[in-house]
Amino acid sequence: VTFRRTDPLYALDLSDPENPRVTDELKISGFSSYLHPVLGGDRLLAIGREADEETGRVTGFQITLFDVSDLNNTSVLQRYTLEDQWSSSSAENNHLAFRYLHKSNLLLIPMSIRGIYDKREPFDGFTVYYVNPSGAEKIEPRFSVSMVEDPNFIRYGCWHDAYMPARTLVFRGNATFVKGHSSVSYTLGDTQTQRWYHNFDDGRDKTSGCLSYWR
Repeated sequence: VTFRRTDPLYALDLSDPENPRVTDELKISGFSSYLHPVLGGDRLLAIGREADEETGRVTGFQITLFDVSDLNNTSVLQRYTLEDQWSSSSAENNHLAFRYLHKSNLLLIPMSIRGIYDKREPFDGFTVYYVNPSGAEKIEPRFSVSMVEDPNFIRYGCWHDAYMPARTLVFRGNATFVKGHSSVSYTLGDTQTQRWYHNFDDGRDKTSGCLSYWR
């Protein structure tokens, strides 16, 4: 993929290594930062940014499901856009933060919203999305996991300079989320219930030295 004002998805035929050729070019707005194969490689699940087709200005975060079963006729099956230009996911540049559960069709990715200019509350955590690889259903957010108990703590809390990279662990229907300064566990069933929460900087005060939440 490339990006100027739009982000074409190119399909290439590499059967002849000495003569590769483009078999299809799918033009779409925005850009994809990470592409993940699903459904045996017949689909690509992409995350990235949505952008204005005329100016190229980023307008939000997007998730796209591509059909690449026919490399001569690729298409977009579903697309979800979070319309907030300050939203981002560290999974865009670190594939270890991206987790797709094939059996339950759940996508677990870290999300951050800086709350620039106080236009909305800051958020640091994860969002769990439902993504049916067949493309028959819309991509929908199921629930969000905040790494802080109160959004105001992000702005005014007392934090260590260490900031842990985003990771998830799924075991027996429970997901553990690790990011920033804390970890939290949730059930992934029909009812998403918090099992426990731990702030690694709990009890830190000015005598320990306070630093910004975002490192």
